[in-house]
Amino acid sequence: MRRQIFLALAVLTVALMVRTAYIVHAQTATAAELRTQLASRYDIVALQQGIALVPKTVNARVRMIQIVNGAVTVDGDTLTAAQLRDRLGADAGPIVQLTYLSAAEQRQLATPEGGAASQAAPSEAPSSPSVTPPPPVPSVPPPPEPPARSVERKGDIVRIGGGAVNVAENERVEGDVVAIGGAVTVDGEVTGDVVGVGGGLTLGPHAVVRGEVTAVGGPFKRDPQAQVFGKVNEIGIGVNGQTIPPYNINMRNVVFGSLASRVGSLATTVVRVLMFILFALIVTAVAQRPVQQIAARISSEPVRAGLVGLLGEILFVPVLVVTILALVISIIGIPLLLLVPFGIILVGIVMLVGFTGAAHLVGTWTLERLGRAERNPYVVAAVGIVVIAGLTLIGRLFALALGGLGAPFYVAGYVMEYAAWTIGFGAAIQTWLHMRRRPATPTMTTPPPEPGVA
Repeated sequence: MRRQIFLALAVLTVALMVRTAYIVHAQTATAAELRTQLASRYDIVALQQGIALVPKTVNARVRMIQIVNGAVTVDGDTLTAAQLRDRLGADAGPIVQLTYLSAAEQRQLATPEGGAASQAAPSEAPSSPSVTPPPPVPSVPPPPEPPARSVERKGDIVRIGGGAVNVAENERVEGDVVAIGGAVTVDGEVTGDVVGVGGGLTLGPHAVVRGEVTAVGGPFKRDPQAQVFGKVNEIGIGVNGQTIPPYNINMRNVVFGSLASRVGSLATTVVRVLMFILFALIVTAVAQRPVQQIAARISSEPVRAGLVGLLGEILFVPVLVVTILALVISIIGIPLLLLVPFGIILVGIVMLVGFTGAAHLVGTWTLERLGRAERNPYVVAAVGIVVIAGLTLIGRLFALALGGLGAPFYVAGYVMEYAAWTIGFGAAIQTWLHMRRRPATPTMTTPPPEPGVA
C-alpha cells in the first residue's frame, strides 16, 4: 500500500514538472518568435535599458509601447497585464512575454535579421561577396510625458443650465466633466469622461482625457496634440473640429411651400370635409330630432351656446383627470376605469351631433338665401358642412396657386370650423340638460259618467 502511494506521488510530481516546463516555455518564447509576431505591426527600436514598439499605422489609443526593466509603459502610463489586454487586445500576450526576455534578447529583437550572426563572428572571412549592411534604424524619442498638474479636483464636475466649465492646463480632474447648456474647455487632464451638450466642447493642445468624449448639439474642436484614450462621439453641428455650414434655405419654399406640400394639404382638407359629411349624414339618419332641436337652440341663443361649449372644452381634461383619480383611490371604482374610454367616445359623439346641428342651421340659411326651400335633411347637412369648411378650401386653393399668400384664408377657415364645433357642442349640452329637466306630460284621464246621466 505504501509503495502504491509513493508511486502515485512520483507520477503526480512528474506531471507537475512537465506542466510547469510547458508553461515556462509558453511564456518565454524566443526572440525570433516574438519578432515574427510583432514586426508586422510595430517598428522595434532599441532603448538604453529596453526596447520600444511604435505602431506602423496611426493609432489614436497607442503611440509608443516601452518595455524597460520588466515594466510595460504605454504612452507614459505603466499598465498591468489586465490593463494591457483591455488596451491592446491580442497584442498584449506577446508584449507581456517580452518582459521575460533578458536585455540582450530584447536588443536582439531590434537588430535586423542576420545582424546577430554578423556580430557574433566579425573575424570570419565572408564566403560570398560583401553585402552592404542595412542602415541602422533611427531611434524614436518617446512621446512627451503629460505635464505635471499642480491642482487636483476630486469628484465629478456637473453643470446644468448654463455656465462654462474650464479645466486649466495645470488641473487634473479625478472624475467626469459634464456641462448641459454651457461650453466645456479642457486643456488639463480628466480621468473620466467629458460630455458637452448644447454649448460646444473644446480640447486644447495639453488636454488628456482618459475616458470618452461626447459633444451633442454644439461644435467640437480638438487640437491635434490633445490626447483622448476613449471613443469620440459627435452629435450636432461640429464634425472633426469643423463647423457644418448652414443649410441652404430656399426662400421660395419658405413663403410659397413646395408644390408637393401644397397639393398634399389640399387633398387632406378635401378628405377631411368628405369624412365630416359622411359622419353628419349618419348622425342625421340616427338622431334627426335631436339635431333639429340643437339647430333651433343655436338659432335662438348662439352666444350662450358658444360660451357653454367653450366651458365644456376647458373643463373636459380636468374633469377627466379628477374622475380617473377618484376611481383609482376608491377600491370599488377601479373596475370602472374600463368605462373611461367609452366616456371619451361619448363626448366625441356629443360634439359630432352638435356640429351636425350647426351644419343643419347653416345649410338651411344658405339654401334660403339661394331661394331654395330644401326639405331633405341630408342635403341640408351636406351643404352646411361645405359652407362651414368653404373658407378653408378656398384658402388651400389659393395656397396651391400663390403659396403662403393663401394662409390668411385657411387660417380664418379653421377659426370658423372651430366656432361651429364649439357652438354646436354647447347647444348639444343645453339640449340634453333641457330634456332632463323637462317634466313628464301628465296623462289626462276621463272621469267615469255619473249614474243616471245619459
